Amino acid sequence: MKDLYRIMRDRRSIRKYKPDPVPAEALTTILSAGGLAPSGANRQPWLYVVVDDPAVKREIRRLSEEADARWNAEQPAGFRSWLRQQDIAENAKPFLEAAPLLLCVFGRTGEPYWLESTWISVSYLLLATEEQGLGTLTYTPGYPGFLNVLLEVPESFSPQAILPLGYADEVPEPKVRPGRELATYVHKNQFR
Repeated sequence: MKDLYRIMRDRRSIRKYKPDPVPAEALTTILSAGGLAPSGANRQPWLYVVVDDPAVKREIRRLSEEADARWNAEQPAGFRSWLRQQDIAENAKPFLEAAPLLLCVFGRTGEPYWLESTWISVSYLLLATEEQGLGTLTYTPGYPGFLNVLLEVPESFSPQAILPLGYADEVPEPKVRPGRELATYVHKNQFR
C-alpha cells in the first residue's frame, strides 16, 4: 500500500486503458472513498453514475466530442494554441470508450457549498483510484448538460466530471512533474 504523499506525487492522468475489467471490490473502495469527502454542512451533494455499457460509453464520447468542438470554437485562438502545445486534444476523446468504466460525477445544486464539496469528492476518487492501482483522469466536457438527459439524472444535479476508470495501458512521462517552488505559492500572514 502506498502512502498518501506518494500517491499524490505519482498520480498521472491516464488516457490509454487496457480492456481488463475493474474489480468490483476496487470500484466499491473508490466509490466509498469519494463518499468520505468533507462537505459543506455535511450535505454530501455528490451523485455518481457508473457507466459500463459500451453503447452508452460510445454515446457519451460522441456527445462529449460534439460539446467540446462547440466549446473550443468559442475560445480565443491563443488558448486553442496552448491546448495543442500541451498535447491536449481539442476534441478527440477515445478514452471515453476505451476505459472499462466511466464514473460520471454530479453535484446537487442549491446545497451549501455544493460545488466545492463535489470537487473535494472528485479529489478523493482520484486518490483512491491511484491507491487501487488503476488509472483515471479528470475530464469535463465543454457543455456537459447532455449527461443529465442521457443518464436520466434530474436537472437539480449539475454534471461536473467524467472519470474513466481502468488499468493504464501507458506510462506517462515525465514521472516527476515540474512544479512551482513552495515559496511561489505560500505566504505567511500576508501576500508579499
